[in-house]
Order: sequence, then structure tokens, then C-alpha cells
Amino acid sequence: MHKVICEEPRHGGGPRRFGRRASLDSDLLPKIEGMRRPHRDRKWFGEHLSPLRRWLRSQVGRRWDDVYSEACSVIKPDSVVRNHIKFHLLEFVQRHTFVRNGQVWCFTCWSRPSNEKLVDEAASRWSPFYVHPRTGFLCEVPSRCRELPWNERAARKRAETCRWVNERTALLKLNGLWFECEMQAFGGRDPQPMYDVASRASLETWEAAERYGKHAVCVRKRQLSREELRRNGLINHPE
Repeated sequence: MHKVICEEPRHGGGPRRFGRRASLDSDLLPKIEGMRRPHRDRKWFGEHLSPLRRWLRSQVGRRWDDVYSEACSVIKPDSVVRNHIKFHLLEFVQRHTFVRNGQVWCFTCWSRPSNEKLVDEAASRWSPFYVHPRTGFLCEVPSRCRELPWNERAARKRAETCRWVNERTALLKLNGLWFECEMQAFGGRDPQPMYDVASRASLETWEAAERYGKHAVCVRKRQLSREELRRNGLINHPE
């Protein structure tokens, strides 16, 4: 994840390979040199936070402790870049919340009691998420301003029926009932359609990505019990 969020791609490609000494005549090039030395313009730091925001949106409805624990298992504090990602992750979520008169409020600054706001007022496109003070679930404040980008709208709609627990397990809502599904990723450079147990049809990679947000299909499913529904904050609505 940290490479997607914090690394800019190399620029200046093409037949002339701008920014590289390799575009010089062969007589002017050294006979032996390292792989990185010809590159004058290498990768540099960048911030692409939309994938992180979309991942948080896909976790809405789960306990924040579980979401944060899962994120920390990937974003380990062993470099400045990973710590930077964790800083933005916490910046997206209002965690210091409380209930007043039946509404959820949050502290925007611990040093001043006057900085207490409704989460609807404190939320923005930059930090639309908050932790419910009673349930501990990760929630999202609906956007009031401009329309969301198409990929974020698709992620929000997909989160209503698909919630990933880990790389191999997802919670899927099928005909109004929630199931725990074992997911299997497509393999190979030119993957063939795979049978999806949840939809009872063979899916292409792009169809699986639209349905589940990843190139994977369901190979086994099991309906959630009442205790599992309560623990995950889910409700069955049989159709």
C-alpha cells in the first residue's frame, strides 16, 4: 500500500528516454555501470491518498479496533514513509467522540473545550469518517458538498453488500442475508473466467472487480450466525 500512496512513477519515457544518459551516443557511454546510475530523474515522493480513503470506506461497519489492527499489520512503523501513511490514516477518522442529546459529537482539539463539534459539522471530504462512541464501529458522514468521484461512489455502493475481512475472506450480502465467503484470486497473466459460488455464474476479472473490488471470486460460503452479525454490526433483510 505504501508504494501506491507515496511513490510517484518515473517520468520522461519514450523512444528518446529523456532524463537518462542512455540517450547519448554509444561512444560516450561507459562500458560498465550500475543499473540506477544512468537515471538522472528517479522516483520521488508523492501523496495519492484516494486508495487509502477507499479502503477505509470499504471497512465502514466494522469495529475500529479491528480495522486499525489490520492496517497496522501492513503499515509497520519501520520507515518514515509508513509512519506518514499511518498519520494520514488517523487524520481521516474522528476518534475522540461522545454522545450529547442523542447526537454524536467530537473533540477537534483537546486543549480547548470550546472545540466540540457535531461530527456532521467537523467532517469533510478530507476526514469523513468517525468512530461511534457506543458501538466502536467505523462510520462515515454522508457527503454534503460536491458529488464524489465515480470510483469513490462505486466503493461506497459496494460497501453495502461486500466487506473484506482479510485477503482471503469477505462478508457478502446475498438476497438480503450476510455470508462469510472464502475468496480465491485469479491467477496467471491471462486469467480465464472462474465460477463464482455467490453469484452462481462464471465471472471475468473485470466483473469480479466491479462486484467485490478485487480480482477474486467466492469459492465457499457460510451464513453468519446471530452472534457474528451482532459482532460485525450487520442486519439480515431477507428478500
